[in-house]
Amino acid sequence: MDKVKNIFYISALAFEKGDIMAETNKPANLSGDLTAYLGPGTKLNGKLHFDGPATIEGEVEGEIIAQAHLTIAQQATIKGKVSAASILVQGKVMADVQAEKKLEIQPPGSVVGDMSAQSLIIGDGAIVEGHISMKKEGRVLPLRQEPKKESAS
Repeated sequence: MDKVKNIFYISALAFEKGDIMAETNKPANLSGDLTAYLGPGTKLNGKLHFDGPATIEGEVEGEIIAQAHLTIAQQATIKGKVSAASILVQGKVMADVQAEKKLEIQPPGSVVGDMSAQSLIIGDGAIVEGHISMKKEGRVLPLRQEPKKESAS
């Protein structure tokens, strides 16, 4: 039996008149493999889990865990720990960020918190405040030191 995959796109319009609704029509500017979208104007409080790629353009207060790529778009504000396979930050994150593989912070994006990733890209104009831990395959590698050369006296 094939699994039916439900994909929901939540936007601020879904919350008008106290009705909680999720649209099944994807906004035109989103990639084809996206499985979750929180549009601008949405405000969520709690723990979010995403199995597939997700984009957030709203406000989230709480932990976010994604098993695939997570995009935190320009209008997004996140106040809570974020962990995902890979993360693109273009909005504001005010908590620790952990990417299993790649963490990319592009302007006007900002991260205020500790960051951990195997690969880190910080675009010119992006804001970063916190400790950065670069890991390769789950372990921290020491800095390579050049052997000291003896000078002739």
